[in-house]
Amino acid sequence: MSSDSMIFAGDTRARAEVTDASDHSGRGRVWFARFRSAVLTFLAWTCLGVFLAVPDTLMGFHWPVFMAKIVDAWAWALLTPALFLIDRKLASIEQNIVRLALLFLLLSIPFSLAHTYLSGLLLYAIPDVWWNPLLRPDFTIYFFLGSWQTYSALVGGVYAFKYYHRFLTSRLQLERVEKRLLESRLNALRLQLEPHFLFNALNTISSEVATNPNLARDMIGDLGALLRQSLDCKDSAEITLVRELSLLEHYLSIQRVRFGDRIEIAIEVEPETLSIMVPSMLLQPLVENAIRHGIEGRLSGGKVLISAWRDGNELQIRVLDDGVGLPPNWRMEASTGLGVRVARERLAALYPDRGERGFAIRRRNGGGTEVAISVPVSRTGSDGA
Repeated sequence: MSSDSMIFAGDTRARAEVTDASDHSGRGRVWFARFRSAVLTFLAWTCLGVFLAVPDTLMGFHWPVFMAKIVDAWAWALLTPALFLIDRKLASIEQNIVRLALLFLLLSIPFSLAHTYLSGLLLYAIPDVWWNPLLRPDFTIYFFLGSWQTYSALVGGVYAFKYYHRFLTSRLQLERVEKRLLESRLNALRLQLEPHFLFNALNTISSEVATNPNLARDMIGDLGALLRQSLDCKDSAEITLVRELSLLEHYLSIQRVRFGDRIEIAIEVEPETLSIMVPSMLLQPLVENAIRHGIEGRLSGGKVLISAWRDGNELQIRVLDDGVGLPPNWRMEASTGLGVRVARERLAALYPDRGERGFAIRRRNGGGTEVAISVPVSRTGSDGA
């Protein structure tokens, strides 16, 4: 035999030995699992037998009575594997509860008879148990009815647990689906918002390219930084307030370059609110609205104030301007502005229990507009979250 053939034969034997070892190991695990299941079943029924025997011992302990209860439980322990095997065979018709109930009702008769006679055989080992159904036929009906009641309680308990577990599993799956739908909806809203913002920003930059190239270059730099940070949090429905303000700052840099001294922007935020989670890209469209619709048309310009503070379990955010204010017949429900609509829908999707407290736009005394946002302080994150 050549050396290559010897090597090939050796490899084949080695693989065969490994396969045999894995098969033996797999069979060992299966047998161990079955043994453990049998032991647990036996212990569970033993505990139930002791529990049922306790009331009979309150008036005095009688060993035959106590053991009769234990033996009755052991008989059920021997029948339990057959019951679970039938349950697995009937798994395909579990959706038809009426048909399943009729089948188990029919099976109750052979199982009750089997338990009655199995208990009688085991009770032969205890001669003091004179009420053995095999020794006293008049006790057979008594044992049969007791077996039928136990069988019904066992099947009912098992299926109640199974359907309850299925109910919890269905609820968990439904919550996951709802969460995925919510995330999809929020992503869709962001996809509407980002092109809208990008178009406006590029339109602003294009107006400066011919007259002031250096100014336009600075604005493009701020836009690039804003888009990079926006992409970093594109998979996050919520980010910390400090990151949201960082995103906003790049947008404000573009507006400061564009308007110069005509616009004043102030940010007043309590330090303890910086780690609170807020919807990402929430403030930018609101500040953009304040500038475009409130201040841009005024020769004298104006001021925009962004403030945030904590009020109990709520984060209060305000975007204020001293611009031209809202039109006389303006209503938020009839507003066609994309920024307001998307902000409102995102807040309603993330915090459905907030209602009108979550988002409101109103006129300010003395002129201008106020946007009021209320966000629940449900969790916080790190500054880099």
